[in-house]
Amino acid sequence: MINYKYLANDLYFRFKFIFIYILIGFFSIIFELFIYSVISYYNLFLNYEKIISILFGIVFAFILNFFYNFKINYSKIKKSFFFFSVISLSSWYIQVNISNNIFKFDKYEIERLVNSALVFGIAYFLHRIFSFKNFKKVGLAIYLENNSKLKKIYNLVKYYPDFIHLDIIDKSFSENKSKNNLNSLKVIKDLWPNHEIQTHIMSKRPSIWLEKVIPFSDIIFIHFEIQENIYKLKNLIINNKKKFGIAITLKTNPKKILSIIKYCHSVLILSIEKPGFSGQKFNLKTIDHINYFNEHLKNKNIKLCIDGGINENIIKIIDADDLAVNSSVIRNSNPINQIFKIKYNN
Repeated sequence: MINYKYLANDLYFRFKFIFIYILIGFFSIIFELFIYSVISYYNLFLNYEKIISILFGIVFAFILNFFYNFKINYSKIKKSFFFFSVISLSSWYIQVNISNNIFKFDKYEIERLVNSALVFGIAYFLHRIFSFKNFKKVGLAIYLENNSKLKKIYNLVKYYPDFIHLDIIDKSFSENKSKNNLNSLKVIKDLWPNHEIQTHIMSKRPSIWLEKVIPFSDIIFIHFEIQENIYKLKNLIINNKKKFGIAITLKTNPKKILSIIKYCHSVLILSIEKPGFSGQKFNLKTIDHINYFNEHLKNKNIKLCIDGGINENIIKIIDADDLAVNSSVIRNSNPINQIFKIKYNN
């Protein structure tokens, strides 16, 4: 039997961005035309009323999209606004040429609405690629388990996580951890072939795992406090054309890793008291770490990833790029719907 409620939710979340983008786009043009009419009525900024009103509309649209649609990390706001402005002004320039050479209207307001609709699809596509490419993503955190359990997990969440976050833990990091099933690496890659695979190595000597995980990983996180040369490991990861990330616990002083951050694609903060154990509560000390890194990562092409204790309530206070979730999703009666709640309830 078809679950129409689930189907409706699925369609909504799949097309949520474009639905809201259309609404915001419409009201931003209305706002722009209102500014244009005020400027024209009072004869202000003669010969510049169109460009000034469009600039107002661009700012209005960006603010609404940033806060109510794509929910980008605040540290990326300047970069996002730059791309949004360039794309929006380029779109307007194309519309001016369309108006001058193809569709001509006696009334500017109608001309603006019609020509905006004509280039809407192209503008939206470019904004998704450049302006809002770093909207918050929710991934599924998985410990290396037996293959049958992995297949059960896939049946629960299917392709809905934005990425897969794989945790490898050995006894140098946690005495209570059992052996990792490395055969699961290929199974995970086969189950989610089009997803980014983030591999988080919780080990004091991560080099013993690197050769085995590199073929199945897109980004590899290693901890700052290890018993090996972190720069050599960084080079090994990058030379194998994989992304390099640094992981820290709440005991790590954030200032200590500033020297290596410039080589990173992502910084991973473990937001729980005892890393390596699922089902723990989010530690509010994490917020201080998040704020610190967001300040230092401003306008840098470095992502901030949070792992541990995240649910649909905690997400409201987390300003990060990637969110790795496990128990909140897996133990939920409707795991896919829970992914939606976490992703959009912020």
